[in-house]
Amino acid sequence: MRSFFMREAVQASVVQHRPAEKQERQANIDFILATLADEAKSGAELVVFPEVGITNFFRHGPGGMRDLWETASITLDSPEIEVVRDAARRLNLYTVVGFNERSDTFGVVYNSSALIGPEGVVGVSRKQNFPGVEKLYYTPGPAVKAFDCGLGRVGTVICYDALFPEIARQHFLDGAEMIVFSSSFWRGGARGGVGDPETKRDLWHKLPFVTAVQNQAFVLSANCCGTQDLGGGLGEWERMGLSQIASPASGVLAEAGQTGQEILRATLKRDDLLEARTNYRFLSEVRSRPSGALAV
Repeated sequence: MRSFFMREAVQASVVQHRPAEKQERQANIDFILATLADEAKSGAELVVFPEVGITNFFRHGPGGMRDLWETASITLDSPEIEVVRDAARRLNLYTVVGFNERSDTFGVVYNSSALIGPEGVVGVSRKQNFPGVEKLYYTPGPAVKAFDCGLGRVGTVICYDALFPEIARQHFLDGAEMIVFSSSFWRGGARGGVGDPETKRDLWHKLPFVTAVQNQAFVLSANCCGTQDLGGGLGEWERMGLSQIASPASGVLAEAGQTGQEILRATLKRDDLLEARTNYRFLSEVRSRPSGALAV
């Protein structure tokens, strides 16, 4: 049984930005470290960055998988993770950072996000589902789980996985009080990726709050912005932006535009969870169903 619950109030920051290309990894690290320092001065206790914010993506083409393994993936004991770990300890805060993770199996790469705090790496989430050519480069990770930290219980959903409601629901059933979306969601159509741009915009704008209500947790949605050349026949794609912080009881607390770098800040009040979870008894309804009625 858990000995504590989410803090009465958590000061959260969500970062929307354009990661530098994979060969410019140090620029990404410098940005993350500078942002953590700045947000700590503003009182932030949890700072969330987008998908693969440390390493950025692969470049699609002949030899792309080998290049991803050799030049665009890191391990949990890499210098890049170590300096973020040191910063979290020095600044006494928690952060979620994304990266291509070189697995223990030779040649296999995960798309991962790590929750890091003063105590070190609290937990790592690995993407489960992949759209389009991502299937050629990444291997699905194990089943998701939420992690306890000094702020409460946090679960991470990586980009495309947000379109699979069972992923966020698994975090809900695992006790998550805060659900992080760490994403690089593309705009679609001529701007890259699949789907109609306007339909995708409406979807991505509404999804964090809907997920917050359905799973009675705060949702911190950090999406990339700007363009990236994905190589080969894919060319330059543009990301959706629209990062957001949503409460299950108070609605959208902060939201970003589509195109520019922004940092969102909000106070996550534990009372919102109590309000949501006492108004609608979702957890007792789900858990009272016969075994197998909900597959997660």
